[in-house]
Amino acid sequence: MKTKAFQYPWQEMVQRLRATCEAFDPDLAGHQERVSVAAAALAGRLGLPAARVERIRIAAGLHDLGKIGVSREVLHRNGRLSAKELAAVRLHPVIGHQLLDGSEWPEIRCAADVALSHHECWDGTGYPHGLAGKEISLEARVVAIADVFDALRSQRAYKEAWTDERVILEMKRERATHFDPDLFDVCFAAVMEG
Repeated sequence: MKTKAFQYPWQEMVQRLRATCEAFDPDLAGHQERVSVAAAALAGRLGLPAARVERIRIAAGLHDLGKIGVSREVLHRNGRLSAKELAAVRLHPVIGHQLLDGSEWPEIRCAADVALSHHECWDGTGYPHGLAGKEISLEARVVAIADVFDALRSQRAYKEAWTDERVILEMKRERATHFDPDLFDVCFAAVMEG
């Protein structure tokens, strides 16, 4: 892969890691970019400083990096996963965190946190650690909303794309269980505005 000149060395690493994910799992190709754009838009609506919005955008593009540690066969399985297969899929946040952890760059540290925590739920029923509420970083809570919104709207090997109406109904149902209700309300207001 030929790369352009970057201002910071970590930018090339991010580009290469995203390309690796997309080569491993074609379902991630557009998903990572769409989640990045949506998460940055939501973060901007929250009035966060530009540098933090940019960290969220970068982290969102790497949130599923750990899927490279899960069998392609399992990731693209049609039908119900076995308990063992589900456990393997649920390890992808830990794998992504391990790949990104320990960086000196705040952008990559943020990405490590988001990779680890984007499947945690507001009510504590998520994985891998069962964190609840504000135990989950703001960055991971923002990316979780963008991730689910895009995943439900997208066709995957194992599911058809949902209509926007169905996606919104499902996400509203999970407003204070899966998602931070205050962040969700900001996101939903943005969707309704167009």
